[in-house]
Amino acid sequence: MNIIFGTREAQQLSDKYIVLELDTVTIRDSAPVPVYCLIENMPLDELSKAENFKKLHAELMENYRNRNWDFCLQAINHLIGFWGNQVDSFYEVLSTRITGYKETEPDESWTGIIPKG
Repeated sequence: MNIIFGTREAQQLSDKYIVLELDTVTIRDSAPVPVYCLIENMPLDELSKAENFKKLHAELMENYRNRNWDFCLQAINHLIGFWGNQVDSFYEVLSTRITGYKETEPDESWTGIIPKG
């Protein structure tokens, strides 16, 4: 799995590869930058399910921004282990983050953008 910063770069690769949105980040005082992962080595036994799981992953990220925590955790349970386990570390981090948000709901200024650096 490779990480891609920026939508334009991700779109250029999406014709040849499976590209999944991860987080949107800011680095220091930068504008928000979407981060994607590129799945290069897809296990053959997962190919027939890839489009459905790609859709579920997109729904996960949409529901994350909409604070639908229960949907997100259910989606993660289905997604973990797919993509040849290449995205599992992201799903685990996101699950931990969401569990914390369920305990203490973020305030109204929350946008889902993650500050880095």
